[in-house]
Amino acid sequence: MNVHRSNPSTSSGASHRRGSRARRRRGCRAPLLWAGLVAGVVLLLAGGLVLGERSASPGGRADAAAPSAPGSGTPSAPVAPDSEKGAQEEAQEEAEEGTEGDSVEAGSIPSSGPGTFVTARGGGDRVGGSGRTLTYVVQVEDGIGIAAPEVAAEVERILADERGWTADGRTGFRRVSGGTSDFRVRLATAGTVDDICGQYGLDTGGEVNCNVGQDVMVNLKRWLLATQYYADDVTSYRALIINHEVGHFLGHGHEGCPGAGRPAPVMMQQIKGLHGCRTNVWPYDREGRAVTGPAVG
Repeated sequence: MNVHRSNPSTSSGASHRRGSRARRRRGCRAPLLWAGLVAGVVLLLAGGLVLGERSASPGGRADAAAPSAPGSGTPSAPVAPDSEKGAQEEAQEEAEEGTEGDSVEAGSIPSSGPGTFVTARGGGDRVGGSGRTLTYVVQVEDGIGIAAPEVAAEVERILADERGWTADGRTGFRRVSGGTSDFRVRLATAGTVDDICGQYGLDTGGEVNCNVGQDVMVNLKRWLLATQYYADDVTSYRALIINHEVGHFLGHGHEGCPGAGRPAPVMMQQIKGLHGCRTNVWPYDREGRAVTGPAVG
């Protein structure tokens, strides 16, 4: 009787062949696995280097000024990030604000001084019509940190303007630095202005200017800060101070607003309100017409 039996050698050979194929398959997968792992490590290292370069670049830029590769055209221009542009713009704005008139804090202005003055040296040319010539000196209180020549130059400019008091054709001015003079323009602290004006019975309250005798007294606070209507144009307000107080010296009294929308007369007390008028700092307009209003007692 024939009995089928497995051939040991055949079975062993088949097993050997299957094992060899499995080992070959495992052997193929191993290099692929190692290659994948190596590629991953390389990618991670490359990413770390890029991040390291970016974090080390100032302003968060990576080689912003580097030229492009040869043959690629024009070198690439550096581009600042938006955050850096903002910082640059803010710095520029701050620099411009710092040179725009040197803003002054009210608390930094001295409220009183020694009551002694320094007179601006030199003198100016005569300005104005063919009539009388009024001479004046410019003085600045000691210790207030403002140079007398600077104030003198500004006062000369104001009194020489074609819209000023010389527009009447009869009045002329000339600055002198010694001898006798017709009047004095004196820039002083509020306390000193109060003292000098108070000697004539005027109460300036530490806030306003005055003309008493031959003195045109200019309050330092007003000279530096102007008023609410001229806060953005201190230079114009200085012209109003000089023209108003010299106007008193010339014999002009206070005036009111001539009508809504019209320019305020220079002899109007604009510090107390415009009452519908427009700001104006000159006694005459460019056509030589006087800017006036109703007399105010």
